[in-house]
Amino acid sequence: MGTPEAVIDLENWGADATKVGIGPGKVCITKLKTGFGTGGWQLSALKWCARVATKPIIADGGIRSHGDIAKSIRFGASMVMIGSLFAGHEESPGNTVEVDGALYKEYYGSASDFNKGEYKHVEGKRILEPVKGKLADTLIEMEQDVQSSISYAGGKKLMDIRKVNYVILGGDNAGEHLLM
Repeated sequence: MGTPEAVIDLENWGADATKVGIGPGKVCITKLKTGFGTGGWQLSALKWCARVATKPIIADGGIRSHGDIAKSIRFGASMVMIGSLFAGHEESPGNTVEVDGALYKEYYGSASDFNKGEYKHVEGKRILEPVKGKLADTLIEMEQDVQSSISYAGGKKLMDIRKVNYVILGGDNAGEHLLM
């Protein structure tokens, strides 16, 4: 979902939580194929949807770095869905391939022709992610980075991140906005 109206409808229909995000994932091409999506404005979608939500919001996609977890929580997510940050690990699905002496793992979207087995309603793609080692090491680093985010927010608990003012920069720093 990507609109407050959709969140209200889903909650009225009995949803226990709402996934917010249409196509912001690294291997998702929904926005390119359909003209619809929250890619490029995922944080705004989270902010707008969280304002009307009475149940948890799940940030679905757009998590490219550990800092994106903190930003998603700041703008209303209770949980985040992570794909590309976990792709490439030893435990991740996908074949390991060698390209020019470097090792990569296949990573593909759930709506890709590779995953579906046919080219029909394709809204995902297949890419190669560098092999990253053990997932446990990334999870430890992720936890430490989120703890640092909490500290920079002046807090001690995860939800203290929500109290931080943010400055949003547009393209080439045009249209700066302080969010309280």
